[in-house]
Amino acid sequence: MRSGRFAILSILLPLLLLCGCLYGRVHPLAIEPGVKVMRSSGYQVLGEAEGMSSSFTLLGIFPVTPRIDPERAADQAIRSLGGDNLIEAVYYSETKVYIVGVVNVVRVKGKVIRYVQL
Repeated sequence: MRSGRFAILSILLPLLLLCGCLYGRVHPLAIEPGVKVMRSSGYQVLGEAEGMSSSFTLLGIFPVTPRIDPERAADQAIRSLGGDNLIEAVYYSETKVYIVGVVNVVRVKGKVIRYVQL
């Protein structure tokens, strides 16, 4: 009887620890016409880009990585296409809960622009 419980526990425990996300939620945070101050009205649209910043807290209490930073996410999107600014930016917040901790993610999507000389 005791070895049967041990066998079940030895199978269930790794399954519980390795299971995927227990809970996930995504919701919009903000919509901005421009991430940075517009320096000029003359610009060229380079394309759409997405940036993200994430953080992980162990057991939902102890921070393991730096906190999420929406500005870092926007800068990542701008750098991905070598632009100067991000317009029509939409920010999303995402939370995923696992047995071992919580992952928070902020994503920003928008159009990357480069200023042109008039």
